Amino acid sequence: MEFELANFEENDNLNCNSDMKRKEEQMQTSKQQIKNSNIETLAKRLKRIKNKNSTYARFDDLKEFKLEENDIVEQENVQEMKNILHAPFYCRFIANFPILAFLLSSTIHVFAIVTTVSLVVAEKNVFPVDFETVPLVLYDDSTRKQDLAWRSRDDYPRKIYRPLFDPQFPLWLEGQVRDTVEVILQVDNGEIFSKNNLILIQYTENLMYNITYSTYCQKDEDFQCVKPKSIIRLFDGTYLNLNSSFTDLEFNNPKHVLCCAMKFNETKEYIEYFLPKDYDPCQPGSVASITRLLITICDLFNLESEDQIRDFLIHEVKPNLIDIRNNVIGDKMYMYFTSKMIYQSEALQQTYDDVIFAIGSFLFIFLVMWIQTKSFFITSFGIYSILTSFLLANLIYRFILSYEYFGFLHIVSIFIILGIGADDVFVFYDSWRLTGKDTNLLTAHRLAEFYNRAAKTTFVTSLTTMAAFLVSGTSPLLPIRSFGLFTGILVGVNYVCDLVFFPTAIVLYSEKIRPKTIKVKGWFFERFGCCVRRMRRVLCEKCTQLPQEKASGLSVILIPFSLNTKTEEDAIPDMLPEFDNLEDSKEGLHQLFEQKQLTNCIHTSKECDDWGIIIQFLRLRFFTFMNLRPLRIIIPVLFFGISSFFIYNATKLELDSNRVKIFRPSHNQGKATLHHYYTFQRNFREEHTSVYLVWGLLARDMSECSRKKSGFCRGKMVWDDKFDPSSAEAQVAIYDLCQRLENGAEPKMTHLRIKTNIITGKPEVSCYLTTMELFLQKDLLEARERYPSDLNVSIPLDKAKMTKFMNSNSQIYNTSHFFPEDFDRWLEIGLEYWITNKYTGETIQNFIMFDHLIGDEYIIGETDIVRDTQEEPFMFMFYGTKLRYFGIQVNLSVNVNNLGYSEGSSIYQAWEQLITDEKDKMPASLKNGFQCTRNTWHWIRVQEMLSDSAIQGIIIGLSLALLVLILTTMNFIIGFLAWIVILLVTVCVVGSIPLQSLKLGMVESINLCMVVGLAVDYVVHLAEAYNMSPFEKRQDKTRDMLGKMGFSVISGALTTFGAFVFMIGAQIQFIYEFGKFVMITASMSLLFSLFVFTSLMLNFGPEGDTGSIKALCRNFYQSKPSAPV
Repeated sequence: MEFELANFEENDNLNCNSDMKRKEEQMQTSKQQIKNSNIETLAKRLKRIKNKNSTYARFDDLKEFKLEENDIVEQENVQEMKNILHAPFYCRFIANFPILAFLLSSTIHVFAIVTTVSLVVAEKNVFPVDFETVPLVLYDDSTRKQDLAWRSRDDYPRKIYRPLFDPQFPLWLEGQVRDTVEVILQVDNGEIFSKNNLILIQYTENLMYNITYSTYCQKDEDFQCVKPKSIIRLFDGTYLNLNSSFTDLEFNNPKHVLCCAMKFNETKEYIEYFLPKDYDPCQPGSVASITRLLITICDLFNLESEDQIRDFLIHEVKPNLIDIRNNVIGDKMYMYFTSKMIYQSEALQQTYDDVIFAIGSFLFIFLVMWIQTKSFFITSFGIYSILTSFLLANLIYRFILSYEYFGFLHIVSIFIILGIGADDVFVFYDSWRLTGKDTNLLTAHRLAEFYNRAAKTTFVTSLTTMAAFLVSGTSPLLPIRSFGLFTGILVGVNYVCDLVFFPTAIVLYSEKIRPKTIKVKGWFFERFGCCVRRMRRVLCEKCTQLPQEKASGLSVILIPFSLNTKTEEDAIPDMLPEFDNLEDSKEGLHQLFEQKQLTNCIHTSKECDDWGIIIQFLRLRFFTFMNLRPLRIIIPVLFFGISSFFIYNATKLELDSNRVKIFRPSHNQGKATLHHYYTFQRNFREEHTSVYLVWGLLARDMSECSRKKSGFCRGKMVWDDKFDPSSAEAQVAIYDLCQRLENGAEPKMTHLRIKTNIITGKPEVSCYLTTMELFLQKDLLEARERYPSDLNVSIPLDKAKMTKFMNSNSQIYNTSHFFPEDFDRWLEIGLEYWITNKYTGETIQNFIMFDHLIGDEYIIGETDIVRDTQEEPFMFMFYGTKLRYFGIQVNLSVNVNNLGYSEGSSIYQAWEQLITDEKDKMPASLKNGFQCTRNTWHWIRVQEMLSDSAIQGIIIGLSLALLVLILTTMNFIIGFLAWIVILLVTVCVVGSIPLQSLKLGMVESINLCMVVGLAVDYVVHLAEAYNMSPFEKRQDKTRDMLGKMGFSVISGALTTFGAFVFMIGAQIQFIYEFGKFVMITASMSLLFSLFVFTSLMLNFGPEGDTGSIKALCRNFYQSKPSAPV
């Protein structure tokens, strides 16, 4: 083995100038003399070690290999020598068979590619993408199961469907609404309802109306398409029956018309859909800048498929709207449009478009890696390993864990792994170059040292990052859980692939490819390198002119020293060969150091090409700056002060009550959606939150629903077998509850936020018992001659009352039909009479308000059809039915779209307390009732879960980081100080969220779960470098830390920042926010690592065995009393 005293990489076949050639020849002569005196002894000892059967030599063999008693290698370094001199089998295999090792390690990547392609060819759903929805669903939450139970309440056999006929035309002619196209028009600093603007709005509306959509329009009684809903209906005579002011075809007095509309209940409710909030047309000076118009897309007979309607909207309606916006509206107004199907289509297309930004990240990282490694081969296979690890992770995620969801968040994992994978490649390659400084190591030994350096630090960063994502994998929300699992698996797979494959690529390049490229380069420079020689001569002259103090300092840093180095005389390499006069001759020692300095200068001249300027800056200028005594105090205080500011802002962080945003506000759909939910006084969809007090149902059984795919699952219906609303006790209990809700006089009712009707001034409560009682009593008064004078139809309804009632309506009821003796459903007799408007089927307000709240079942042998009461029989109208469920609807004055967690949670708890208290008063047949809403309570619980996930992720991440840092560095002090830096970065990132006017939503929750994993990447490298430094004093160790790992940390941060900066151009909100978050985290982590951690090490960094876990264990073991002989 050829032995060298100082390590420097292979140089080009060119020398800078004749002076450098002469100096190098002198140095080589000196080194050769040393080699010749020891080469034979060294070769014999290495041969003895290699001939051992075991991987590691026995202690005696190692002792035999050691130099003599007075050699530099001391007894306590035996284990270190063992690790260096005896490489594991895998390292020896790679060194001896680099091509074979490269091919074998590539099989895992080839397997991932071939398997993925084969599954795609076999038409397997390898990437189950779903970019149309974000399924934030808590399947096992009671609010969700109760909500689904109420939604699916009509899912039972023999359900009674009540026909309804309008006096003019059947209501079903309006068709089933499949979608609504909403067009929003806005002006800058002006009145949208001016004459000119109204003319333009009318013209726009007519163009939309003329779009060929007659097949899908909503029909009136003459089977003509209904005009779009807009403010224009108040001017074209549609409401002329209310007031003559509603005919202003020339828009001469728009303010008067709008103010007049606010005075009639019918037009007041209508106009609020088109007026912005805080706008009152009757108030002088009030200005509106925005309005909207809507076209309803209907399927008359429900015969068209959803795909056909979607194609119509995408390929006909959307292009026409874009043409209107560009050629008609122009710069006169802003125009945004949306609909459910157009929104979903654009979300899917935009996601695919935003993935293109990953190509920019890929090219950026490829270029940076190429510049860093100076090898197209290394760079190509580094990127190849990253990309194939994505395929392998997806195979595990998709077919082993059986997940069938790949959504918006999973796209972000592409950017994440590009950044993390590039960081790992930099650390691996830099570690390989650092091990090359000790040219005494064989390739296998160099590999072992390389693994000892790189594998541990990348393991720590990969473990903490993977753990941060896997914490999200415990979330019950599918998008967060699947993203956390997938990305955690991806980080782990990438680490394993780098660990197994990348070293083989490095060795293959170093041993086989690079020597040949050097020969080719040398041949090229011999013929064409004149210009290059002159450039390199200038660089080398600058290097050789370095001050002696700096050259001396650099030589100490670049030469591998013993761990026990204390002085310059002691700073002798561990692998010094045997020559007798070294220990005895101080002159020989100084001669050796002069040779070292000369070698280092040559090495430094080569580092001028290998980012040496940055390394020198970190070792000298930056270290000198940080080591100034005032700054060692000022910098930590300054950064702690900044952290305090962010901690204060973190206390202002609130939960995001708004809907999940798919598009950025700059996108057409983002603007349209924002205005749709939050700009206008009323909304057509989910105008208010309604609470339903439900009996007859139990929470839905969701056990059969898959938690690993995004398809909507309703579960199975569960009925309350004890439900019986017909008993007198049950009727009275419900009736009393209805009266208390309708009166709203009790103090506890004020916390329920029940909405008051703007017309009647009464609470908006739909309770069938009180309304039915009023109806029956009114009918009794209107037809007093038909009913006996002693008939009473007040609640409760029993057999005596309803028998008289049925006998009095013999034209409806078949009195010859006898019910069974145990028949007790007399409540249903009155209920069906009321809900069907005396079995006429004519439209009444009661039917619209209550039909969806009451469900009847046909009972064979008991249920009968009503008699013919008019010229035509009313088929499908029954009596003697069984009430399967009923509900009480209460409208609230809150909107789910902007209901905050704190407010919503208190309202939810108030309703839960109400239903609990009321059930305690009710009979056993009504004990299983519950209260629910459509999504509102569930969304409150989702917000709570997002908050809990963020807090849990941060706590687990910080706890794991502290443990890993201490175990990695094996030093309590270093690990704790590094953890302090991570803690400060975390609180700063949390505090930056309110500063960006953001709230804690889904994306922010995921970000906070992984902030610790991202923050640990840089400080752990510095901590490990400080811990592994051979110096004794903390200043020397810190300088060595900055020199060895400072540049790698900066490179990793820049590549991570560069990889995610492309995400800023994305229009999908998730991708954009992730990119911004990672850039903020990477920037803060870099700043805190270089400044705060360096300052902490200069002030409190441990020296010697201070804080060492090994030393603590050794002292504890040695302090034990010896066992008696």
